Amino acid sequence: MATKRKQRLVYAVTAAAMIAMIGGYALAATTVTTLSPQQATNVTQSPNPGGFAGIASVTSEQLVVLSTGMAGATAGGTETSGAVGLSGTPAALATCATTPCAASNFISASPASEVAGDFGEQIVMTVTQPSGTGSSVGFDMAFTVSMTVGTTTSTVTALAYLATGATGVLTTSAIPVFVFIDLGTTSAPVINSVSVIFNQCSSATACP
Repeated sequence: MATKRKQRLVYAVTAAAMIAMIGGYALAATTVTTLSPQQATNVTQSPNPGGFAGIASVTSEQLVVLSTGMAGATAGGTETSGAVGLSGTPAALATCATTPCAASNFISASPASEVAGDFGEQIVMTVTQPSGTGSSVGFDMAFTVSMTVGTTTSTVTALAYLATGATGVLTTSAIPVFVFIDLGTTSAPVINSVSVIFNQCSSATACP
């Protein structure tokens, strides 16, 4: 079991490194977060976030039935038409000068539409909004959800692009961010694993 876990980790880290190299990111700061399915208290990160620390982190994930409000949330950025791999325009978080900050809700940028009534994966993150002005950081997220419906196991992937925005004051803010991923089924799935890969973008307005 331990050997298989190490192999999966190596594959995930290798995939993240390839994405960063292909995309030409300004910083090769990559976080791979693997969540124990539907557990809010068991979040592990490997490799160490390094330069990405203090920008965004996953705090929990849950299986949900997508409500009208979830499915109708703002798209988390825009995927570049015809692009190969990660490429898009981030959606900037609203300024939060005074905490506690209101939650920001998004669907994925790709796919860019979701259906109320489908089962979905809710990813909950905390994004640190930097102090001052003009210091917004752009980042992209690649989500991979392995699930089993009946006897069929499949993988759902999604992309999102966000920018932290800036508080405009002397202090930072912690903004709760919810991303809803449509799993494309109205039959209850068993979630096998959830992986989220973060990459810092070259700017707050363009990824990579």
